[in-house]
Amino acid sequence: MMNRLEKYFGALKYVVSALLAVLTIFVLFQIVEWIINAQPEWRYTDIFKYLKFVLTTESISVSIMILFVFYSLIFTIIYDKFQLNNIRLAVDKLAKENFDEELNINRNQIITYINQMNKQLSVLIEKEKSAISLKNELISNVSHDLRTPLTSIIGYMDLIQDNKFKDEVELMYYIDIAYEKSLRLNRMVNDLFEFSKVSNKDIKLHYTTFNLIELFQQLATEYSLPLRRSNMDLEINYRDKEMLITADPDKLMRVFENLISNAIKYGKSGHKIDVIIEKEAEFCTVKVKNYGDKIPSYALPYIFDRLFRVEESRSDKTGGSGLGLAIAKGIVNSHHGEIIAFSDDVETVFQVKLPLKEVSNE
Repeated sequence: MMNRLEKYFGALKYVVSALLAVLTIFVLFQIVEWIINAQPEWRYTDIFKYLKFVLTTESISVSIMILFVFYSLIFTIIYDKFQLNNIRLAVDKLAKENFDEELNINRNQIITYINQMNKQLSVLIEKEKSAISLKNELISNVSHDLRTPLTSIIGYMDLIQDNKFKDEVELMYYIDIAYEKSLRLNRMVNDLFEFSKVSNKDIKLHYTTFNLIELFQQLATEYSLPLRRSNMDLEINYRDKEMLITADPDKLMRVFENLISNAIKYGKSGHKIDVIIEKEAEFCTVKVKNYGDKIPSYALPYIFDRLFRVEESRSDKTGGSGLGLAIAKGIVNSHHGEIIAFSDDVETVFQVKLPLKEVSNE
């Protein structure tokens, strides 16, 4: 729009300059004619002779051209001064952190750069505001989540210290609860440290080549008791007995522990978890399926966001920190992989796709 207006102004500038040049010559003609009629004796002065020469047929075109250039220069100077004043006003607005208004000029490269800088600064300011808001939200949520088990631990320890228990059985019950709350608190603190590393991209990977099938067989053994308590079965499906992958086994163990734990917590009604391991060219794909309640479609795009919970009461019921899936996504991304989730009325699937070989960060 501004480019079109500038073209129109450029054409109009020259038209007006030409009209003013012709008008000036016409006025000079009128002046000379008036002088001849009013003061005949002036026709012999040098100034009059010069004006008469300027207005002769031979030099009139040159005179018009000179006047045309003169007026064009004046218009150009005025317009450029107007443009420079707009630039100055725009820079003043930027200096006062007014990033909401775009410049109304687009004359040359410097204007483009200033507009780009304006937009970039606006984006940076919005990101900073968002980061501050998320940080405050994180502090608030984490403070609440940490305080809950800590308050419970202190309460049971006070009961024990004041000998407010009937017998040794009740004492052991209090100790067991305090111990479980301590484990939960420890998990949450570890999640915070891990999430901090993932967020700052400070996660260090120790690559080694290992059999992914064996890692899941180990996980099946570790989760046999929680699965039995939840009346659930875990089935690992794979074609090849060996699926060699070069990655950090401890970090991937953390990812799949989280996915299986979530499947146990939220898929109890389905009584079954399926793990499907497949090879696709230079990648391996792992799907962790449960057959419990569906994740609402509105929640799926945010399922890997930190502190996001489908239900606010979930953390109290399951002991989750709300950081597990965010950590899992960070670990998978650091391996140059991909993790996605989809859910329907039949199943909920978390799919992890990883390169079989180490990918350079360069």
